[in-house]
Amino acid sequence: MKKYEDVYNEGFIKNNILQVRENNNRKEVDFYLINVIEDIEDYIDFLREVDSCRDGDLITIHVNCYGGNCDVAMNIYDCLKLSPAEVMISIEGACCSCASMIMLAGNYWKVYPHSYVMIHAWSEGIYGKWHEIISKFNYDKSIFEKQFKELYKNFLNDYEIEDCIKGKDFYFDSSETIKRLNVYQEEDVKCDEAIKKITDKYSSLAEKEVNQYLKKVSKKK
Repeated sequence: MKKYEDVYNEGFIKNNILQVRENNNRKEVDFYLINVIEDIEDYIDFLREVDSCRDGDLITIHVNCYGGNCDVAMNIYDCLKLSPAEVMISIEGACCSCASMIMLAGNYWKVYPHSYVMIHAWSEGIYGKWHEIISKFNYDKSIFEKQFKELYKNFLNDYEIEDCIKGKDFYFDSSETIKRLNVYQEEDVKCDEAIKKITDKYSSLAEKEVNQYLKKVSKKK
């Protein structure tokens, strides 16, 4: 990741891709995803801030990125999805390759008029002895298709996902991106509501059984 130099010009100015603010007991994490995604060490400070967020905090990510290392992008995606904070993704230019994975970790989105999204199948180089190459290839093939389908479900349709896995690239302008994100968000909300309904149902049943057990115990006494 490019290291920005401090600039002194009638005062101190620092161009910092990560800013953290505290407003009325609400933490706001503001991050610019603008360079090629390469080493996880470039994102440690950001991920620490995300991990420490609580319910009601806000994480905003400004995206103008051509992609990079999928493993690092997946780490960022998982961290954002697991966070109890609200995640706002602001697409401000290119959102390509594995940067589009991070885009889908959002709860809300802002899409600039001249931005665009590009999605394609991931690429990788494999090195090692022949049996190691075969083992890694077989693992990658099975896990890649599974993860790709899970990640892009409801943003791409089933036919597009299959075409993408076979090698087709997809480009979406800002208006098409907004349309697809609206569908993606609706499906995500439906999924959350279904999970909550099931969780509430079984929590209620468990509570009922516990109360019945406690009544039996108290009667024996």
